[in-house]
Amino acid sequence: MVPSSPPVVTGFRLATLNCLNLTLPNRPIYDGWPPYGADEYLAKTQWLATMLDRLAADFILLQEVFHEKALSDVVRQTVGQGRAWSFTVPFAGEDNRKPRLGLMWRTPWQPKVDSIVDLPEACAVAVPECAPHTRFSRPLLRARVPLLTPRGATALTLINVHLKSRRPEFAPGEDQADLASAARGQLRALLMRAAEAAALRQLVVEATRDAAEPVIVAGDFNDEANAVTTQIVADTSWQADHQEARAHRLFNALDVVDHAHLSRARDVAYTILHGGSPERIDHVLVSEAFVPASARTLGRVAAVQVLNDHLSERRQCRSRPAQNGLDLGRVLSDHAAVCVSIEFDGVGS
Repeated sequence: MVPSSPPVVTGFRLATLNCLNLTLPNRPIYDGWPPYGADEYLAKTQWLATMLDRLAADFILLQEVFHEKALSDVVRQTVGQGRAWSFTVPFAGEDNRKPRLGLMWRTPWQPKVDSIVDLPEACAVAVPECAPHTRFSRPLLRARVPLLTPRGATALTLINVHLKSRRPEFAPGEDQADLASAARGQLRALLMRAAEAAALRQLVVEATRDAAEPVIVAGDFNDEANAVTTQIVADTSWQADHQEARAHRLFNALDVVDHAHLSRARDVAYTILHGGSPERIDHVLVSEAFVPASARTLGRVAAVQVLNDHLSERRQCRSRPAQNGLDLGRVLSDHAAVCVSIEFDGVGS
């Protein structure tokens, strides 16, 4: 009996979401964030399960998952009780106390997943008054997904990122209430995030050596789309006619989405409220394979959705008593979810 060929993939949906401290109940993780009680934990996992169902994605890149078992509790509360999902969260055992990256995928897909912990030697940096920065703050998660598209077989590379935050990085013994120390702390954080961005850029160049293989980098960049660190990753400085360099560029999905579906989405596409001001620091960057104007295109970004209604609800809850004893500022994520729909072109299209 001749084995059947794998089905041709006509498209997929990919989402990214920072969960905001998804931990098991009664587990301390860091100062200033008390452990979840049983009711609080149930509310948080239920809310996240509902968000995953709303996304209806094939791949979901998650940040700030502390315990893989907690993600399992979320998945079991999705429609179908998780039977359609597989997932992994490296380094997120029950004793873990650091934010980790996770990947969920629909069962028919078969990604090969690995973690990247260390910065390339050339990207490591000396941090004033602190130890050298030689590792990603949160190990990256990379997946290779075999695809059979209308244009033939290829492989999709996904990279889930959570770059160093903008929170000041204080030196040992430094007075955190001192304004000058806080400024030096922000300098250190910027240096660390820039080093991670440069290291991520090196991974992108390696992943895009074969222009026929598409690449998507997504997650929490902790910087706006036009910030230097984000642009280091995307490397959009090249001129359009520089074809060899252009093959290694990444494009923000909001910049290349089908404009018929864009409408006014960019005006409300913020992913956090920082001090009450909307900012967009969670991004989905795609390689030239998903840019229709390119000679190397395999498909296109058909739509981008930013699910951020809960950010206003979360902010409003700060000015009123907790509902049913629950603090929605802890239950709801402080980031929006971003979901991108990809469609592959047919042969000869």
